[in-house]
Amino acid sequence: MVDTKLIGAVIQQLRQRKGISQEVLSGLAGLDRTHYSKIERGLRSPTIDTLFKIGSALQMPPHQILEEIEQELERRGSGGETQ
Repeated sequence: MVDTKLIGAVIQQLRQRKGISQEVLSGLAGLDRTHYSKIERGLRSPTIDTLFKIGSALQMPPHQILEEIEQELERRGSGGETQ
């Protein structure tokens, strides 16, 4: 399993690159801000549906988010696995 903290960190970086707040992104994605915040903090893992919503809000296809996550895994060199 991929570390949820890594996923959250990547999603947070993508959001910050766009210069938007959690509140704005969660609104654009149709997600509860608290739930979205938990994703960024690595407390929850996004479902495929949620990843599509976040991608839409970031104006990027979900596969690009996954590519960013894969690149971060490679940078860290650990595989990002937990347990």
